[in-house]
Amino acid sequence: MSKFCGHCGSTLADNATFCPNCGAPAVDQAAPQQFNQPQPQFNQPAFGGAPAMGAAQKTGMSKGAKMPIIIGAAAVAVGLLVWLLIALLGGNMESPIKDQIKAFEKGDYALFKDSLTAKGAFKETSEASVPSESTFVSHRNRLITSYGEDLKIEYTIVEKEKVDTSSYLGLVDEVQKVKCEFTITGSKKSGKVTKTFRCIKAGGKWCLSSYLF
Repeated sequence: MSKFCGHCGSTLADNATFCPNCGAPAVDQAAPQQFNQPQPQFNQPAFGGAPAMGAAQKTGMSKGAKMPIIIGAAAVAVGLLVWLLIALLGGNMESPIKDQIKAFEKGDYALFKDSLTAKGAFKETSEASVPSESTFVSHRNRLITSYGEDLKIEYTIVEKEKVDTSSYLGLVDEVQKVKCEFTITGSKKSGKVTKTFRCIKAGGKWCLSSYLF
């Protein structure tokens, strides 16, 4: 006598213990009986399996949870873009000021020279005005004698004014007249120095018109 599933009516093998169609336990049935049609199971796991995904069980972050991540990623992208533009365009007006300060702190003549050197058509003129390495060392030794080997220099821009570039015969892109107050500290003493100089942009690179100390 054939066996039938009491749940879905499928024909079962004589030795079947579970229905291969719906998974219900097999019981002896002489003929198909009234059974319930299987319904989509969204929330209940199948035998031996994980819960089926249904409309009511969709997972994922809400829009509110995603927003900080999106904003953070956008901020990082903008930051990288700004950094790339600065790198490609030769930094900003304050870049050579910072470089020359670091050069005096560390005794780096190459960095000192770079802070006074432009690019493009004005490069040769700017290079010609760079003090020699011995002059740089002499000025740095004077600072060390006054403030100590561990000297640190900070600066504040007091005034800046855009300068007419006509006297540069079209060799530069932009000129800013800058007045800075430098605070120099070391193991021997601390002090302030005020210096006025020009920041010159030529060939996409900013440089200084003179050494600061």
